[in-house]
Amino acid sequence: MNMTLFGFIIIIILLIVIIIYLLSINKNIQNNKKKQSNTKNMAEFALDKIQLPRNIEQMDADSLLKATRVIFDSFKSLDYASKAPNVLDKIEWHTWQVSILLSFLKEKNRLIGVNSNEKLFHENILDLNYSQMDQEIQRVIKKYSENVNIQKDRDSLSKDVIWSVRDVSIILYEIMYNN
Repeated sequence: MNMTLFGFIIIIILLIVIIIYLLSINKNIQNNKKKQSNTKNMAEFALDKIQLPRNIEQMDADSLLKATRVIFDSFKSLDYASKAPNVLDKIEWHTWQVSILLSFLKEKNRLIGVNSNEKLFHENILDLNYSQMDQEIQRVIKKYSENVNIQKDRDSLSKDVIWSVRDVSIILYEIMYNN
């Protein structure tokens, strides 16, 4: 009888320990989700606060869509997905283009009628997880805020070639899949 009672008490203690362990794991998972959620909110907050050239901010939705499509088509035709990884670091995009893309992203627009094909993006972009992608878009927004003079006109901003293939890839990926 004593052995049975002793065995029963040990089973109950083990069940309590297992339940406490499972509850602590669940709490850690919920905390991680909250951190990821806050990080995304920070990127969205930064994007909402970003200032763009007046000519771009005054574009109507149709003009902004057309301009974004032109940039998207240029990106697509350059076929970065099939190139070596070091191409992502190549600086070949200008600030006017990036301003249009960021405005499009800021307005939470979607590229309607565009084939959402991940094969457009280099595997190094596709391999980024949610958190890394969020850090990348925050990096682009910070770079924009710190390096772009929004008072310049279109011609000046078009001569301001400071954006890498990676920067443009990140913005376009956000527009197509995470916006």
